[in-house]
Amino acid sequence: MECEGLLLITKNGRVQGAKEAGIMAGVMRNLTKTGGFASLADGSGDTFIKKQYLEGAMPSDIVVLKPVRRGGSLPEAQVVKIAKHNFSEFTGTFELIGGRGFVTADSAVRGRIPVPELPPDIHNNDKVLARYANGVAVIVAGFGSSASAAACCGAVLGQLHIRREFPAEVLAEARQAAARTENFSGRLDLRGSVILTIDGADSKDLDDAISLEKRGEGWLLGVHIADVSHYVKAGSQLDAEALRRGTSIYYADSVIPMLPKELSNGICSLNPNEDRPAFTALMELDAQGAMQGCEIKKTVIRSRVKGVYSEINRIFDASADDALQEKYAQVAPSLKMMRALAHTLTLRRLARGAVDIDSDDCKITVDENGSVVTVERRSQGEAEIMIEEFMLCANESVATYASGLGMPLVYRVHDRPEAKKLDELAVVLRAAGIDTRDIRHDMQPQDFAKLLHKADATGKGAVLSGMVLRAMAKARYSPDCTGHFGLALEKYCHFTSPIRRYPDLATHRILTDIVTQGPGDAIVKRYRSFTQDAAESSSQNEITAMQVERYCESIYKAEWMSRHLGESFEGLICSVRPFGFYVRLDNTVEGLCRPENVPGPCDYDERRMCFVGGGKTYALGDSLPVFVARADVATGQIDFSLIAPHPVTASPQRSERAPRPNKPHSAEHGHPKAHSRRRPGPRRKQAEHK
Repeated sequence: MECEGLLLITKNGRVQGAKEAGIMAGVMRNLTKTGGFASLADGSGDTFIKKQYLEGAMPSDIVVLKPVRRGGSLPEAQVVKIAKHNFSEFTGTFELIGGRGFVTADSAVRGRIPVPELPPDIHNNDKVLARYANGVAVIVAGFGSSASAAACCGAVLGQLHIRREFPAEVLAEARQAAARTENFSGRLDLRGSVILTIDGADSKDLDDAISLEKRGEGWLLGVHIADVSHYVKAGSQLDAEALRRGTSIYYADSVIPMLPKELSNGICSLNPNEDRPAFTALMELDAQGAMQGCEIKKTVIRSRVKGVYSEINRIFDASADDALQEKYAQVAPSLKMMRALAHTLTLRRLARGAVDIDSDDCKITVDENGSVVTVERRSQGEAEIMIEEFMLCANESVATYASGLGMPLVYRVHDRPEAKKLDELAVVLRAAGIDTRDIRHDMQPQDFAKLLHKADATGKGAVLSGMVLRAMAKARYSPDCTGHFGLALEKYCHFTSPIRRYPDLATHRILTDIVTQGPGDAIVKRYRSFTQDAAESSSQNEITAMQVERYCESIYKAEWMSRHLGESFEGLICSVRPFGFYVRLDNTVEGLCRPENVPGPCDYDERRMCFVGGGKTYALGDSLPVFVARADVATGQIDFSLIAPHPVTASPQRSERAPRPNKPHSAEHGHPKAHSRRRPGPRRKQAEHK
């Protein structure tokens, strides 16, 4: 139970002693012209609060809420009490108007907050971090021009309190751990096995490796993961910092790692021709890829080669030159077997009904000055899919192993879709001309696979699959093994990325005690509350990381589009709303086309969920050329137009601030990757949804 102000708020978000039913606690997230949004403390989602019901609540304030309406697309509430004022530091854009300074907050607080003293080295339209007190803003730090994506992303990190640097005591522990002499006694020695890593060409933190042997008609698949828990001990400063961060964060060319580079890029990286302690899942599979048994072992391994996705894809498609053939000569027989097994595992996964949605990930390239150069859709090759299948197999095996022993673990769970979401999906698909009679509240994963096949048959599958994805629940971490709907698996966890994700590190720590001490009540008692706390913290940190990545991705896309104002691109209508329709380009950039940017009178047809104007209909999945009308780097907002524009320029100096949504539109299509091998290439959304 937590005490906020004079109120007692229970762990489920209820306010103790509340006389009225439904009284809940929440955290204010942002404000708009018409009100604000609060996230409920019980984790059930967001609620909207009309302007007249805010009672002065500001972003980050803890509030007590009373529901006023539960119908519609989002429940509504009113603020009963501000339990705790948290609105102090915030990010925004500094503006000079008539010789006076103001800050307009990024959190969508309406109106400009005056700055009593003009700070040095801060220029008009710079992104800043400010402190709010007594109605004025005191600037704490500047990030640079609001026309720069790098500066705006710095502000995003400031707004969400993401720190890039590690504390001195954490770095000291990392250096000490990396410098110690290793003793591999007691570990299963696999240094004689043919083991290799496969990652992106620029990857430096190689935390997983693979091996494969034929065993009669079946296989012995080895997935070897860096034994990070060997270096990051429970109770250490390193562990506390890893739990606090929860995950590494990636955007454009930047990474905010969960662990210091002395570990992530050093002693924990499975570099070729170096002895490394590992945690290994040795899985026996039959000829059809079905699991026959699994052993979890502490091992020592030596990778033979640092494999690269693009190179192995060239070997698979027979386009590799002699130099590549020579590099992979010692592992060539293993690669041939791995390719065959991966194909078998893919067929098996699809047969059980796992939901498989093509990725819309993008690759953003920046120059030495931090300016975006290209925005491209990531392509996925056979090697990427192969590794994905092996990691999914290992994650399932570890979850099955731990749950079978009755031991605690941090599981990865994915609930079945809510009935309301399915009803909304049916409306959208029906408007797109797709037969929705098979959409039921008790749909199984294989039913979604059939639905996606129908969408593909219409020629609008690329767009409509995103709608299916949005209907899915959010995957999360839990101490309870309740299954993974999207993967159509009863047991699943994250085991394969302990450098990048805390749940994987937690899983390693628990498994270490199981394999060294044997399962028992002592382990259950030791880790029962730990798995609950780690699951809750990791789920929240994952959401924060996704916010950072999505916001920053939209900001970099806007910077790129700001250099193409007035130019024409071909796109697909990916979403239709009453205020306009979103168009997605081939490179995944999305922009809003408002009715006023369509030739002639243009009206929204609610029944058919389309716009009609000038004798034309603009509906979901339609292909059309658009002009770039506006690109606001600071907010990541892009506007398209169907009307050829007059010459236009980017406008970092904004006299009128466009409303910033709680998330950019593209955020609705995002998802955590199956095992977050970031950023070698795209991942098919087969494993995780949202």
